[in-house]
Amino acid sequence: MAYHPFFPKTVNGKKIRQGFISDEHLKNPALDDALETALQQAGIETKKYTIDIPGYYQYVGEANYPASYYGGGFDPKNNFTEKTLEHFVSLSFLNLSADKTFIDVAAATSPFYDIAKKKYGIKNAFRQDLVYPKGLHDEKIGGYAHEIPMDAGSVDAVSLHCSLEHFEHNSDTAFFKTLERILKPGGRCVVLPFYIAGHYTIHLDPAFNLLHAHHPVLDPLAEIRYCKWKQYHSRHYDPAALRRRILDQCPALKLTVYRVQNFREVASSCYLRFIGVFEKQH
Repeated sequence: MAYHPFFPKTVNGKKIRQGFISDEHLKNPALDDALETALQQAGIETKKYTIDIPGYYQYVGEANYPASYYGGGFDPKNNFTEKTLEHFVSLSFLNLSADKTFIDVAAATSPFYDIAKKKYGIKNAFRQDLVYPKGLHDEKIGGYAHEIPMDAGSVDAVSLHCSLEHFEHNSDTAFFKTLERILKPGGRCVVLPFYIAGHYTIHLDPAFNLLHAHHPVLDPLAEIRYCKWKQYHSRHYDPAALRRRILDQCPALKLTVYRVQNFREVASSCYLRFIGVFEKQH
């Protein structure tokens, strides 16, 4: 990446760096201490969250995940533990019940929609993804997340697992404006992992983008980093970017950021540092 002639070395006059900023935070928790303080100084509420580890294992035992889902077990070489942990934790914030309207955003082939629907007997449950046929077809909503065709004030709960960071250009802002419209007062959207860091950063895999002739539109205010991960784009907000791109654009949404205390006690491979909970105020 550092020497390939087809990979730019600068963007918007800034030198492109290497590696995930999240890895730096995982290796040095003091960076998250400083980030938590910066969030508070930006007027963003923060709270501590402790995973109920026995509850997590009980959830996995009852959920009947397909054997093909991220290796179908707790092998640390796979990502099953992190992914199922995200599902378990999101349920603790969504307040789901049979009479609620729920959407799992950027669901793709995830079994979480089916698990949540069965667990709570939800009648109005939907899954959304760009890969589905465009429009509303039974429980599937196809198209971009900001195109969700739901009535104003009709949705109780929304989940995003490892997905918001992939919303390119201004699609993150557009999505939260849609969320502000469709959520009921008191309705919630849970984003996890909530990718935030000490510096506003967009990660790219230049080889993957070159191979697919994909050219993401990049925010000139972001630091750009190269990573080898077979993904187009991953955005990590700092407090100022959160304010500028989401909170100032959507005044009816209140954000609470939860800092997870014990994710590494579940497995050393876990990386669920923060959870973002957006609640419709009025």
